[in-house]
Amino acid sequence: MFDVAESANEKTYILKEDISSYLNNFELSVNDFIRNDSRDLVIDFEHIGIIDSLTLAALIRFRRKLSLEGRIIKLVNYNDNILRVIELSGLDEFLLG
Repeated sequence: MFDVAESANEKTYILKEDISSYLNNFELSVNDFIRNDSRDLVIDFEHIGIIDSLTLAALIRFRRKLSLEGRIIKLVNYNDNILRVIELSGLDEFLLG
């Protein structure tokens, strides 16, 4: 699954291996956070080796929803494989700032 760490300004979701097995629950949790909280979102990929198109689509949806409210998403601790997927998708500016 995933762990959560919270601070005054942001909520961090710490993802675990094989995100595809819990992507729906993760997305429900993040959407609930976006609706009911005013802090920024941080997603920590330290324990993830690669992401697929469904995960990438979820990140895009999160970014769009947050930006409507003037909030941000930060992706942290991603490896070269994840960076490559984001870059090849042409989403590096959109997701990584």
